Amino acid sequence: MVEFLGQEVDKKTLKLLKKVAKQTFKSVGQKPRKLQVGISFVDDDEIQELNKNERNIDEVTDVLSFPNLDNVFNKKINKKNFPDDINPENGKVDIGDVVINLNRAHEQAGSFGHSFTREVAYLMVHGLLHLMGYDHVDKLDSSIMRAQEEEILSKFRLKRD
Repeated sequence: MVEFLGQEVDKKTLKLLKKVAKQTFKSVGQKPRKLQVGISFVDDDEIQELNKNERNIDEVTDVLSFPNLDNVFNKKINKKNFPDDINPENGKVDIGDVVINLNRAHEQAGSFGHSFTREVAYLMVHGLLHLMGYDHVDKLDSSIMRAQEEEILSKFRLKRD
């Protein structure tokens, strides 16, 4: 279950983002119907405040991920493996939250020469992969994560231009 919060994004984009999120979970061997994630859309001020309070970095950024689970890379995310992280209201495992800065998404889409929708989808996939244990701390991890992002986005014709 994907829940979108915060600033409004058009319905067509949200519908596509739900499909992209579902594909992201499937592509890393997870069952989307067993997972819960919050995706929030914010502006520069909100993300800077979050970045400052949560990471002690007083800067605007494009996306932040707040994972609920530890040691999830290549591990099945289900009730058995994460019994303490089940939302009692819906029975799904709450994997965390992704916060996307829409101002930065607009800027980056222009800078990279692709659509706003592609940029928001990329930022969401990037954040979701972080929630599932992917990272980019070194070149190898970064290349694995980037390949996964591009593979997912290409299924929706959201390739880099």
